[in-house]
Amino acid sequence: MAAAPSPAVPTPAESAAWLQDVVDAQVADAAGQGIRQSVAVVDRATGALLADNGGRRQYISESIVKLFTVAYYLVRADGHPDPELAQRLRTMIVASDDAIESSLWSTEIVPAMAARYGLGDTGNGPRTGPDDWGWELITADDEAVFLDRMSQDPLVAPLLMDAMADVRPMGADGFDQDFGLDALPGDHGSKQGWTDIGAGPPIQVHSVGWTDRFYVAILQTSDTADDDTMRAAATATAAAIRAAGEGAGGGWPAVGRQVAATTRALAGALIGGPSGR
Repeated sequence: MAAAPSPAVPTPAESAAWLQDVVDAQVADAAGQGIRQSVAVVDRATGALLADNGGRRQYISESIVKLFTVAYYLVRADGHPDPELAQRLRTMIVASDDAIESSLWSTEIVPAMAARYGLGDTGNGPRTGPDDWGWELITADDEAVFLDRMSQDPLVAPLLMDAMADVRPMGADGFDQDFGLDALPGDHGSKQGWTDIGAGPPIQVHSVGWTDRFYVAILQTSDTADDDTMRAAATATAAAIRAAGEGAGGGWPAVGRQVAATTRALAGALIGGPSGR
């Protein structure tokens, strides 16, 4: 009896189309719950943007801006902050500590890091001020690209990626952080952002981070959904993207190699250039 044929491995194009379908379906599901959700997915192996939906739509950053704050101070310290500052930066990520962010905040942070990492749709917002952070404007595409380029930055990646991989279940303000990318098993890291507890609509609930295959940004806003509904929507999207990566078998590594070479070269030039210092 002839052996059964082996299951076909999806081609890179099939894998990318499959992932885009997954992202589109999750965004549609979120919309059905009154949530505007934007998603971007970057291949960790190549740096290529594999899928996005609403990826260039700007959102209020909330605590996602803390990623840029950590990067800014690590670059200023040439990757070697003193132990006290290193601990404060790490705590600010794992507990999303607002008091630490407020003590370190400067309106120079986001423009400097947007220039360093080539984030064209990221910047200070109309309500950003010397004593008022969290109103910066970010996009899903820029956040996913930032994670990829930051991961290659020797001044920033060791501390920031370690902190993102160790996020506490509860934020310093009592908000449940165990959702989205943070709720995944296995290889993952995350940073969450949310509107202050008890604040009126619209509210934002964001999750950015990585799975074993992808860098992912899930940004959300709603006038009607509550925090629990938005956390659940982010978790469903993160889980679906992770599952898509597992189901694609060997189809991912070859996706976007030529594009990736160009983006990685650009990232290296940006990180090493004068705008990053």
